[in-house]
Amino acid sequence: MIFRDGLVQLWKKLDESWRFSISVFLIARLFYGLWSWMILTIQPLAVQNIDLSGEPVLTVFRLQTSQSYTYLREVNGQNLTFRGSSENTIVDQETGSIWDPSTGTALQGYYSGSTLLPSETLPSEIFSYHDATPYPVPWLAMWQRFDANWYISIAENGYGGIEGDDHFPPLFPMLIRLMRPLFGSTFLAGLFISHLATLSAIKLLYDVFLEWGGSPAGKRSLFLMLIYPTSFFLFSVYTESLFLVTALLSIRSMKTRSWGWAGFWAFCAILTRLQGAALLLPMLYLMRMDYPFLRKPVHWMGLTLPAMGGLFYLYLRSRQVTNGVLPFVESEWHARLVPPWETYWYAIRTLFSGDFTFVDVLNWAVVTLFLILLISGWRKIPLEYNLYTAGSLLIMLIRIVETQPLISMSRYSLTLFPAFFVLGLAGENLRIRRSIAYPFILLNMYLSAQFLSWGWVA
Repeated sequence: MIFRDGLVQLWKKLDESWRFSISVFLIARLFYGLWSWMILTIQPLAVQNIDLSGEPVLTVFRLQTSQSYTYLREVNGQNLTFRGSSENTIVDQETGSIWDPSTGTALQGYYSGSTLLPSETLPSEIFSYHDATPYPVPWLAMWQRFDANWYISIAENGYGGIEGDDHFPPLFPMLIRLMRPLFGSTFLAGLFISHLATLSAIKLLYDVFLEWGGSPAGKRSLFLMLIYPTSFFLFSVYTESLFLVTALLSIRSMKTRSWGWAGFWAFCAILTRLQGAALLLPMLYLMRMDYPFLRKPVHWMGLTLPAMGGLFYLYLRSRQVTNGVLPFVESEWHARLVPPWETYWYAIRTLFSGDFTFVDVLNWAVVTLFLILLISGWRKIPLEYNLYTAGSLLIMLIRIVETQPLISMSRYSLTLFPAFFVLGLAGENLRIRRSIAYPFILLNMYLSAQFLSWGWVA
């Protein structure tokens, strides 16, 4: 009783913005916790029917144990299509035969006794942990997917252990490594940092949105951001939440003319994601108002620190890569630097070619939406934030990946926080708000379910 009363008193002492931020953070975390538990219960086997290098491949992943299997799904000249039928078996849609995914053998039905041939593609190539160990608790392990394993592996083994790990800047894995002794698990340390950063980002965003448009507009904007189709990445071992915190703190420091702190947080942002270089645009703009421009030592300190962050990351790359420190061409990622319009036009050509996926359509729609929001909201928010959004989009679009146009833009767009305020303003109209919120929620549930089941959604 005393403990509960103490918590109540502590809660009352918090200002309204903290109470609101903590509340929405806990609601979002509870939703994703229940959603992942439902997926684990309803669909314990993640089954994919894909084509790789001309092979019809079946992949199966057990969400309970993190065991995985890959087979050729061709039997007697017929390509079969599989789906999960129970916690331990799968069924082909063509004949209804029941198969054991651990052995690839048909247990019942038309193909009873037949065995699927192993695929040349190993399970580790599809479900890549990059030498990281899958976490043993299933409902948490479901958040250990894709890039999370790169950061965990770097935190555990340093750079150079896996080809291509120099693509990931060092601040996030360094923080994970520092926090690991407190949790006894690299994965849990990464989750803690992401969750703490997400809570902090919600608080900082609410303060910014409140300043721009008052409480109703601020709450609407934050609500739309938290139901955004890829907001679940804020709760995994990804860099979006940490980047948001560093970018917001940097711009806030710029506005108070604390140039040393602005430079420090920009330094951290660049070492979290290279998109942090976009912070130089609002910094230079706001410095011009701090007369005399570039005549104060703190101006140069503010600019030097981000430059040091970029140079430090390039130094780390120089210790690993052999095809050039500057990432003009990244052959292992099928990526290169191009003018931004070329990337956008390549996405349009891909859509018109007919050879595209749902994710390609989603990424193109996201980029188009955020370009529209940038233009339409230009006069509705302070210029320094528009410069940050414009610079971020420029940096995102100058890198083209030939295997997938606008790759990961649906996730990267999470950091374009000023655009969500423009959405919040549009959402003042109830019909518009519903037309935004309903598709966002449905897409969020679908994409997060795919992500938790090892489906590529970005």
